[in-house]
Amino acid sequence: MKKSITTINPKVKKKEQTPKKDKRIYLVYLQFFLTIAIVVMGIITIFQRSFFPWFQLTLGITLLLMGINNRFTYRRKYFTLIYSIIGIGIIVFFILGQIGV
Repeated sequence: MKKSITTINPKVKKKEQTPKKDKRIYLVYLQFFLTIAIVVMGIITIFQRSFFPWFQLTLGITLLLMGINNRFTYRRKYFTLIYSIIGIGIIVFFILGQIGV
């Protein structure tokens, strides 16, 4: 007769039944909502050019958040650096545009 892991160690069954609440899922939800905001602001920016700096800031924050999610949630290490560098660069361009440089 074959023994399963739950008959040898009944604590394993308890661990499978209680789902672990992960706090990183909130970052994924935030990325989802920011992506929707980018699409909406992109459409608005086509008709109203004055919204471009705010579109640029939202895009930079979203890319930075994508880099964080790639590192901690999805465990991908190569695109983390690319997303982070591009996101920080776009945010710097936003700040320089607001200063007037």
